[in-house]
Amino acid sequence: MTDQRLPKEEEQVRRLLAAAAEPSPGQVATPGAAFTARARRGLLRRRLAVATAAVAAVAAAVTVPTVFGGFGGHDEPAPTASADCLQTAAQKVRDRQEQGYRPVYGTLRAGRIDVDDGITHSSAFRFDIDGALADGSTSVPTSGSVTVWYPTAEVQLPPPGRYVLLLDPAERPDSRKGDDLFHFAPEQALPLGDDGRVVLTCADGGKGAVERERLRAAVTEP
Repeated sequence: MTDQRLPKEEEQVRRLLAAAAEPSPGQVATPGAAFTARARRGLLRRRLAVATAAVAAVAAAVTVPTVFGGFGGHDEPAPTASADCLQTAAQKVRDRQEQGYRPVYGTLRAGRIDVDDGITHSSAFRFDIDGALADGSTSVPTSGSVTVWYPTAEVQLPPPGRYVLLLDPAERPDSRKGDDLFHFAPEQALPLGDDGRVVLTCADGGKGAVERERLRAAVTEP
């Protein structure tokens, strides 16, 4: 730290220390009680600043995993969904099916893709489809990799992971590449665990999980 950046009090302490270390001929500079008290106060302030910075660093390290833990799969497993929760989720899927969407499941890749349909510029992601959960638009494939987008802020796009998504062909392709684009229903981006269970959002805002095949049966039942 340069002399210009030192607080006035610490600069005074430094000068007194220098004077004590190199006294003038015939003189002995002995620090007095006031000097000692100021030096102790300065030392305490510096120690407090270091301790505060350490606590802040630890708090930041704990907060980040807490906020984003759900993205990495570190949350507690969701309990089994109730029958009402399952039926509500299935009805939402059926409502989207009537609008032309098709429920498919697969892996959302990391990374964002800039897309432009000639009117709207937005972000998209690649989704590797493993299969279809039920019928729907025949234009939505049941396997392979597709480009999925939603004309909204990038922060609202789902994080990478396994999902059940409801996809619908976009009216316009990516104007720069000519690739087909697919919309998705953002409220129906349902996390799919490695155990094959789909996490649903229930009417009370809580979470419940069911086997993928059980959700399929609920969606397709008469």
